[in-house]
Amino acid sequence: MAKNKSIIGFEADTTEIRAVELTRVNGVYQVLACGKIPLGDGVVEEGFVRDADAFSTALAELLQNGNFKSSDVVVGVNNENVIMRYASFPKIADDKLRNMVLLQAQEFIPIPVQEMEIDYVVAGEGVNDEDQPVVYVLLVAARRNMLEQLITLLNASKLQVLDIDSSVLSLCRGLAPIAGDKKYALLNLTDDMLNFMVIRGNEISMVRSIAIPDRTQDAVEELFKSTANGAISDSVLSEVGSMLASETSSSVSYYAMQNMEEPIESIYFVSGAGRADELAKMIAETIYTIPVEAPRFYEGMNLGLDPLVVKEFAGCIGLAMQALEG
Repeated sequence: MAKNKSIIGFEADTTEIRAVELTRVNGVYQVLACGKIPLGDGVVEEGFVRDADAFSTALAELLQNGNFKSSDVVVGVNNENVIMRYASFPKIADDKLRNMVLLQAQEFIPIPVQEMEIDYVVAGEGVNDEDQPVVYVLLVAARRNMLEQLITLLNASKLQVLDIDSSVLSLCRGLAPIAGDKKYALLNLTDDMLNFMVIRGNEISMVRSIAIPDRTQDAVEELFKSTANGAISDSVLSEVGSMLASETSSSVSYYAMQNMEEPIESIYFVSGAGRADELAKMIAETIYTIPVEAPRFYEGMNLGLDPLVVKEFAGCIGLAMQALEG
């Protein structure tokens, strides 16, 4: 009897490495392994691995102690070297769209495309101001040298990288069961990025990704460190909460001006930072017309994990699921 295929969803940022090994049996997903390991200061910075030995040692420990068996990996990335842009193009045949997108990508990306790996997701269709049919596209571009470095390190650990995807898009897959046909915004805070996306089903209406402002960077880093030691001051929480409320308010206002007839119905706030539920409440106090909540990812699916663990590893789970379905 053939062995069921399993795939590892993998993410690494400045604080830790996370991984989930997933398989699918008769259409039902099963988690075979799940784990994370902290990274020391300076091991990963701005998406680049600065200390390859420390990174490889941590990765080997995670794979061994977590009892991971598969060597097939899908990697999720989301840092300041990953750029997402919303764009529209004249509607043409599907087999010609890719060439058009790649040829015109430089108009939307502020970094020479020769330095980037570029992919895209069809985000919907519509008409422009001249009533001509257009296709909306989410462009995703990542620095080639960052990706090549990561692939080299994973290959050295006897892992085969099947694909590299956007961590933010993988989170959206976990929201589908709870969002239904609702138009929602995903607000995702990492230790160096803030992402805001507006989605309904498979249609993306807006995307905004910004680096954490310098004035708030230290406070954000403190919040993410607090997940390990549990200690965080109210002043740090207030500083980050104010930044999130301000950025969310401006994003919601911009979206509303462009899409008055299709308002955002819910905002899902996702973050691995400490006291994330309190941050969600602070955002809700500013955006009082739209519910703000921390979502229960993959609600209704029995993955054999505590809901809090599913939330923490939702990005990795989404990466592995997409690969298994592909």
